[in-house]
Amino acid sequence: MFCEYFEARVCRSCPLIREPYDLQVRNKERSIRRVLASLDRPTSRRTPAHPPAIKSRFEWLPTYRSPETGFRNKAKMVVSGSKKSIVLGLAPNEKHPTGIDLQSCPLYAPAIHAAFTPIRAWLQRLGARPYNIPTAKGEVKYVLVSANPAGDLMVRLVLRSKAALHRVEHTWSELQAELPNLRVFSVNIQPEHTTVIEGREEIILSSERYIPMPGIGTDLWLAPGAFFQTNTAASQALYAQAATWARKLQPETAWDLYCGVGGFAFALSSAGVAQVTGVEVVGPAIDGAKHAVTELASATATVPVEPSNKNDGTPNTPSAAPRPHFITADATKWAVNQTLMPPDLVVVNPPRRGLGPDLSSWLERSGIPHLIYSSCFPGTLVEDLRRMRSYQIRAAKLVDMFPHTSHVECVVLMSRAD
Repeated sequence: MFCEYFEARVCRSCPLIREPYDLQVRNKERSIRRVLASLDRPTSRRTPAHPPAIKSRFEWLPTYRSPETGFRNKAKMVVSGSKKSIVLGLAPNEKHPTGIDLQSCPLYAPAIHAAFTPIRAWLQRLGARPYNIPTAKGEVKYVLVSANPAGDLMVRLVLRSKAALHRVEHTWSELQAELPNLRVFSVNIQPEHTTVIEGREEIILSSERYIPMPGIGTDLWLAPGAFFQTNTAASQALYAQAATWARKLQPETAWDLYCGVGGFAFALSSAGVAQVTGVEVVGPAIDGAKHAVTELASATATVPVEPSNKNDGTPNTPSAAPRPHFITADATKWAVNQTLMPPDLVVVNPPRRGLGPDLSSWLERSGIPHLIYSSCFPGTLVEDLRRMRSYQIRAAKLVDMFPHTSHVECVVLMSRAD
């Protein structure tokens, strides 16, 4: 695929973009198969291979293939240039001292592309100085734009301080007038001179606090500061696969650890799991998950009730899937300190660092029959699986979340060996 930024050597975020997409997928399939096959081998001369429970012979499901363009639902744009000539894209460097314009990146969703020009024009009218990295002066650091498939937008402006906040509060409605699909607008304050994009303080200026993202069984609600996979269709493929497995396993109870906005939790509920508990440490994500529960309850309550066929006058209640319960807590600390009976199924979707020894070792001891592990980094997936010797991999699926890169995302179903 052709990309003007890659060919000009100004952006290398997609190192495989010249490779045909079929070849990219085949290489990723070989890579993840090779990684999981390593479970059959001992880690050292003194460590024997794990028992047959963890082995590489299992069902490989068809790979989810992403669209090659337009799949990214979020853009993180450095704001550089000058007050009267704003640049949105990559940070300045020696060859490009005013920054690198990245507005035409082919990976962004159409609604995001359409938002860049109005955002840039509004920032120039705002008159706040872009943050200068070498001098640590200036106010406007980043613009973060998220979009759902319907084209609804969330725009977050990251500022160094509140010096320009008053101007933003009084003029952001101009941007909303140019972008009628702008539903959520907020200001994030990041005073630190660091590569960490977001600060702790979020000031929501719009009346709406969430944009809906597609899930399984219900919409998921994304708030400023909450994480959502950047490839919407690929995230749906992950959730749908978990729901398919849950229908076959028919568990009564389940936990969704590192649940985020509740994607897996709602997928499990839609598959008929009676009791689902989602656990996530990020407050805005749990706020969105709880909002989804409220929206689902409201939608169910407005379903017309058919007249009863009974003779006692009792109305028929509209059917509804079970609704998950969400808790704000550290997933590891919450799980290992539970005293109640463990669930029939646990879904884990950890960050790149994986579960770590505490949680993976606890899962090994827990007696939980089934585990679904959604991994964004196969290296830590294998490390965790080596600590869970009692589980047998039953099936795995590669989900190509990030085309044109070597990044591999996969979801694995495991059950305890008989």
